[in-house]
Amino acid sequence: MNMIDTIDALRQHQLVILRRLRKSPLTEFELVQEIAAHSGFTMDQCEESMATWLTELRDEGLLWSGALTNEHGQSMLAAALTSRGKELVC
Repeated sequence: MNMIDTIDALRQHQLVILRRLRKSPLTEFELVQEIAAHSGFTMDQCEESMATWLTELRDEGLLWSGALTNEHGQSMLAAALTSRGKELVC
């Protein structure tokens, strides 16, 4: 699949995620705010779906995502673009 086909296949929330990651890695909390502000999804919908959305984009090779955990066992997701993701949106 070439880059044009990839962009055409992406949904609005996926494009928002990739475009917001152009400057730097972001946490799930920052991404939830961005998607809610730039799509038809509510904050609650974004919070519930974020892990799935990041996994889908990771499986496509467009971003890296993983959990960051502190010493108290609390965790959050974070994401950054892969080289393929950068080629697509930069």
